[in-house]
Amino acid sequence: MKVETQDFYLSVFLCLNGLDILELKDYDQRKLFVFEDTDKFQQLKREYYFNQARVDPLLFKKQIRELKALIATNNQ
Repeated sequence: MKVETQDFYLSVFLCLNGLDILELKDYDQRKLFVFEDTDKFQQLKREYYFNQARVDPLLFKKQIRELKALIATNNQ
């Protein structure tokens, strides 16, 4: 099963923790990020939304740049 989110920073966090974006979908002027709905996805989502997530800030910044580049490439 797949799950979609429009939360950019959640998507960055998920990618930083080893999950792959399966697909980018257009949603008005935004993007929907599609992930596989696994136990790992659910656990990471809980950590993120319950303010229990920990990340290296420099790696988070790098992942933001990579995801923005992916979006830019997808818009062309």
